[in-house]
Amino acid sequence: MSDEFIEEIDDILSDVLSDVDSTSSAEIEQNITFGQSVSAERQTAIVDDRTDQLAAELEIPAATVELAKSLRDQYRNQRGDLIGTALELIAASCLYCAVKVTEVPLDPTDFVAADETVVTRKALLRRSKDIASTVGLDPSAFFGSEQYVDRYCGALDVTDAVNKRAREIIEITEKSGLSSGKSPSGWAAAAVYNACLDVGEKRTQQDISRIANVSEVTIRNRYQEQRAGLRQAEPLPADPIAVIDHVADASEVTSVTRELAELLIENARTDEYPVDEEATLWGLAALRRASRLMNGDIKLKTLSQYTDEDSEEISTRARQLRSVLSQVELKNFRVKHAKQTSKPDQE
Repeated sequence: MSDEFIEEIDDILSDVLSDVDSTSSAEIEQNITFGQSVSAERQTAIVDDRTDQLAAELEIPAATVELAKSLRDQYRNQRGDLIGTALELIAASCLYCAVKVTEVPLDPTDFVAADETVVTRKALLRRSKDIASTVGLDPSAFFGSEQYVDRYCGALDVTDAVNKRAREIIEITEKSGLSSGKSPSGWAAAAVYNACLDVGEKRTQQDISRIANVSEVTIRNRYQEQRAGLRQAEPLPADPIAVIDHVADASEVTSVTRELAELLIENARTDEYPVDEEATLWGLAALRRASRLMNGDIKLKTLSQYTDEDSEEISTRARQLRSVLSQVELKNFRVKHAKQTSKPDQE
């Protein structure tokens, strides 16, 4: 196993081992069978039984369970014995490695919840690292975040647009190397949060923290890292109307809000506002102003993801756009779209 892989696993461990286990040493020792205390035949039976129990509790597919048992044999053969190891922890760790290889979307917290008297996050991850290193598992199995997206999106009951955008975010940020050394589950949780912001579906960091078993601090840190990377990988156009179209497509803004935002920019150009000099800010500001005029279908927090500037810069320009559209123009715009909306019902 390469030094790079070992270092990356160490980085991931430092990222996820933030929880303090409350289980006492005495309680754990009562439930542990050490390898040297039983025969090799009995070792296999104990590991198999515990593997089957955990798999049933976590609803893990049979093929993954068989892989876990194969990893157990490979690990013992490579080591020569299981002396000095807790057999119950070997079972959990082999199963966790198998889960990663077969992309079953479970994380260490799921294993702790299923067997909290023996398995701790720290012990599980460290033993899993040793198993992966010893048997030569493909390192990429431990670094994939996409496997968690469906699970998190399903639990949050978000649209397919959020799921698709979260996967795009993971693909972009992983290609740029931003996810290196980060917990895959935490990276996926942040991607889902970022996707919710982009698409305009409100889900809080607390909502995602609860279903992903990832702290809000981790989600906040990771989403900021991802957002900085996305701004570099997906630069906005240099034209404010093109900015409006780009953000409106990504955030599923209504066609009426988009059209009104474009009208605001056109009027601002006529009034000689410097909209082309700061295309991003003015495009975002026009969407902000149009959204507020059309019952608010896009939030300032969503818009602020597209710029390194403070969100107040968007709000300031949005206020300046109040004067570029008269009340008569606004009324005519609303009447026009009210008629368009009502036409199908009249037919």
